[in-house]
Amino acid sequence: MSSYISLKESVKFIVDNRGKTAPTEDNGIPLIATNCIANKNLYPIYEKIRYVSKETYETWFRSHLEPMDIILTLKGSQNGAVCLVPNPVEFVIAQDMVGLRANEEIIVPLYLFAVLRSEDVQTQIKNLDASGVIPHLKKSDFDKLLIPYPDKATQQVIGNIYFDLSSKIELLVRQNNTLELLSETLFRQRIIENIKEEWEEKPLSKIADFLNGLACQKFPPQNDIDKLPVLKIKDLKDGISENSDYATSDVKPEYIVNNGDVIFAWSASLMVKIWDGEQCILNQHLFKVTSKDFPKWFYYHWCKYHLDNFIAISSAHATTMGHIKRGDLDEAMCVIPSSEELIKMDDEISPIFEKIETNSRQIKSLEKMRDTLLPKLLSGEVRVEI
Repeated sequence: MSSYISLKESVKFIVDNRGKTAPTEDNGIPLIATNCIANKNLYPIYEKIRYVSKETYETWFRSHLEPMDIILTLKGSQNGAVCLVPNPVEFVIAQDMVGLRANEEIIVPLYLFAVLRSEDVQTQIKNLDASGVIPHLKKSDFDKLLIPYPDKATQQVIGNIYFDLSSKIELLVRQNNTLELLSETLFRQRIIENIKEEWEEKPLSKIADFLNGLACQKFPPQNDIDKLPVLKIKDLKDGISENSDYATSDVKPEYIVNNGDVIFAWSASLMVKIWDGEQCILNQHLFKVTSKDFPKWFYYHWCKYHLDNFIAISSAHATTMGHIKRGDLDEAMCVIPSSEELIKMDDEISPIFEKIETNSRQIKSLEKMRDTLLPKLLSGEVRVEI
């Protein structure tokens, strides 16, 4: 594919808010920041959002996003992240990102969305940024950012394929979010809101084992074959990437993290997640949580139940990197239903967890297919009949 066009030529309008963040409120219309935009998501997510009033929405912003606009982040660790704008549009964007409105006479919007996420364009974005410490892409660079430019029929095919696969992934992610909420609701209804006097009480540290990770820098890979990516707190949140560190795979098997394992980040950004990525090695500041006595949903939801308190404890360590200690696990109490009642609950909740894990595997398979197929479609290595 020899023909190229600049990003500047591809866009007929740019939505931005003049390098400033609007005055915020405790509620109102969501104001999303760069942390809400990631290349793994089709649409922005609502994470640590602020709000603007209706008056600010109507008077402060120079323009607003429309459905099918493309959000591109311009600064920070998420520099170059791309998401589509959904329909309806229920948010506004903060500084350090813009909304791109494709010139449909020149380029197919879904194609522009897909190609902006391609390895070639993402590499260009990184190379254009020569600002130093904080990654930064300027609007004045848009004429230097070159987009592969096939005929419009080919653009339509590539855009549709990428969007269709992304939509399937998005649907499964939403389904998993609903399933997790359902399992949490059942946990609260069956246990938290239904505690019986005869139920035993034990600390969190006694219902599960909390294995702390390795100082993986002490276990460098010895070759390019016998190695695995290192699971750090950032990777737990964002997934393993080309920037992830590696360590030798020659470690004790209990330090290997597999899809479906419960991981608890106990330092810095505290979180509890069911790992849904590739096999990797557990780094320090992370617990791998397991139990020989209780089902996964049981200790997972108890960890989640106590998480807000753990975050409060961590925040009290303001002079150092926020964290909790093993003693805090000893003080986090859990009630344990009778064996008979726990079996009934397990019959109800375990299938939900199994479905979540099945969906997660399918998500990873679709992501791999999408991200492997895109460069082949762009290069012409794979052609689809039009």
